[in-house]
Amino acid sequence: NAGALMQELMILLFRSLFPVHALAAAMQSVNVIRKFIEEPQNHIGVGRIIFPAVMLHGTFDVILLAITTYIEKKYDQFYENGGDDENGLPFNPLLVNIVAWTSTISLMTIGYGWYLVQHRRQMRRLALIEAEIAQGGRSIGTRTIAGSFA
Repeated sequence: NAGALMQELMILLFRSLFPVHALAAAMQSVNVIRKFIEEPQNHIGVGRIIFPAVMLHGTFDVILLAITTYIEKKYDQFYENGGDDENGLPFNPLLVNIVAWTSTISLMTIGYGWYLVQHRRQMRRLALIEAEIAQGGRSIGTRTIAGSFA
């Protein structure tokens, strides 16, 4: 079926063009550094580390799933009604693609924006930690760190 092939190719294209896995890993890295370098005494849990990445990846998958479900439902209705249409498509592919691209690009922009804000805040916090280290050491957990992060 040409529709199923097109659907699979669109999903492959979306997953190739939008590096959701890399962005999710970057989002997790912010909180991993916070847990082990910035605030080791606060015991940041795994949930706090992975929550932003899980939300980003889950929303990305829901968008793709919703688009795929919509297309499949339209094809099912199309073939139940005899499959008679002048253009042979049960939906407006331009509209579906606009919705898919807009929602995916918006989600990735929001995720990247979150990462940039958190990263900048973290760099300021790490600079303060580095200044403390330069003034004679900083205790992290049971050890004292001397030197620089650079």
